[in-house]
Amino acid sequence: MNSQQLLEMALLDSCGILEADELQAFEAAFAEASESVKAQIRREQSRFADQTQLLPNVKPRPELRRLVIDAVRDAAGRASASSLSIEEFVRSSGSPTPADLHQRRVFPIWRAAAVVLAATTVFGAVVSMELKNQIETLGEQLSTNITTDFFLRFGELPGLQNAVLSEHSERIAFVNLEDSGTAQAALFSNPMTDKSFLLFKRLPKLQAGQYEIVALDDNNEIVGTIASFYSNGETDGHEFAFDSSLLGSIGIAARTTTGELRLVMVSA
Repeated sequence: MNSQQLLEMALLDSCGILEADELQAFEAAFAEASESVKAQIRREQSRFADQTQLLPNVKPRPELRRLVIDAVRDAAGRASASSLSIEEFVRSSGSPTPADLHQRRVFPIWRAAAVVLAATTVFGAVVSMELKNQIETLGEQLSTNITTDFFLRFGELPGLQNAVLSEHSERIAFVNLEDSGTAQAALFSNPMTDKSFLLFKRLPKLQAGQYEIVALDDNNEIVGTIASFYSNGETDGHEFAFDSSLLGSIGIAARTTTGELRLVMVSA
């Protein structure tokens, strides 16, 4: 089982949808994996295991309350009519009824308590069923859409595994030039395969223009372009040929429609 399969099984395991034989195979493969792969898998499992943000903020529809109250009122009316019929039958026989003995002081209290309990039970059952259905729907979407989208976008990106997991890879992290910037980026280069892979997150999508990986001098002035790429505004990646300029000072610049280059990130 390779690293990609391990990562996929780990995410499915965090969703709790692995069969017993699949779980056993995953645990055996995980035990034999290298420490770096284990650390990556633990990070991904921890990130996907927390699904509390997927729980919906469910509010019962107004008509549900009316239906529940009407149902309880009808049931209470039928019970009251039945009780009166039995009481009249007992009175006709000349025997005292419980209401006579207790002077009917307890019946209103019990009737009110029964109505409240029944209304609460029915209302809670309806809300619980709706919540359960919505959670099941979200769970299916998570297992089919989110997980599948993750692997289609990252698990099969050309060069990602070789650039990130190879023992010959070199990593360069980037920092924002603006304090308010939230973008993150890292460059993985594998000189053995002459390939480099840029992985970035929250790099703003440009309406017109593109981003470029540029070489910098000692004063962070742009002296040349190494590669160009586009950003979707989310998590994305770009593969390009390894260049010896990547071993020096580099940065990420945005080229506007006017042709100007604006430096947004530099290597740490």
